[in-house]
Amino acid sequence: MPTSRRRFDLSAVVELLLGVPTVLSSLLVFFLAGRALVPQTPWLVPALWLLSGAVVFVPATDVVLAALAHRLRKPTAAERALLEPLLEEVCGAAGVEPGRYWLRVQNSREINAMAVGGHVVGVSTAAVQLPRRQLEAVLAHELGHHLAGHTRISLLRWWYELPARAVVRVVVLVATGVLVAGQAIGTRAAVLTSLLLVVALAVAAVVVSPWLLLVPVVAPLLALASRRAELHADRVAAELGYGPLLLEVLQRWVKEGHDDARARAPMRARMLASHPSCAQRISRLRRPPGRSPGA
Repeated sequence: MPTSRRRFDLSAVVELLLGVPTVLSSLLVFFLAGRALVPQTPWLVPALWLLSGAVVFVPATDVVLAALAHRLRKPTAAERALLEPLLEEVCGAAGVEPGRYWLRVQNSREINAMAVGGHVVGVSTAAVQLPRRQLEAVLAHELGHHLAGHTRISLLRWWYELPARAVVRVVVLVATGVLVAGQAIGTRAAVLTSLLLVVALAVAAVVVSPWLLLVPVVAPLLALASRRAELHADRVAAELGYGPLLLEVLQRWVKEGHDDARARAPMRARMLASHPSCAQRISRLRRPPGRSPGA
């Protein structure tokens, strides 16, 4: 019987820890809301918000987010006939039940695939055109994300960060409106007043969402954790026997120039990239099992 490769990956834990500052800012937002709405028990509102995180574990949430955020649709009959047997093969190799995962398709001319929440495995219409075994390797990579908990942690972090990020968005919108109004009036006093109001709004945003001060440090670390998660999913696919096939897909991407734009990008853009280069993924996949990165 196949042995499941399900294990929590360190990159998922790192991502969860890096989200703590933003989550605490969200908690502060709800605490302030609690003081305004129910001053006798201000803790009630943030407590209910923390409990609301259970929505992440509701399967229907994955389907809604897949449709709204990634524009994933149900596969056609022909796509289902192709994809379901491949997913069954991958799940059989991993020792997990294929029925717990839902296939979705994204209309796109680019070869792409994604894992959403805890149940959705999505592929692009271009990826569906890959040779069957290569497509199976792509599905194995996405299953690797699910098995390691990457997608579930990302969704949980996203949910708990929503209030803090919403405050920042509102502040930016209001500040933009204030600046536009000051410029529309045109007088020196109006422009100066609008600038002072924008500064005051920025200070208020930092007070309510102090995580903003950590963005220059946290953002690159989150990107690094994301790149490590991709390499981990590659390793899971290789352990399931799809290493050579995944190499074929990555080599195809290199020939199509996927790494060209990345090589020309400035250092900061490369630091904030969520995916490693194809060249790095190929190098890791070719490394003998158990060999350390510095060996």
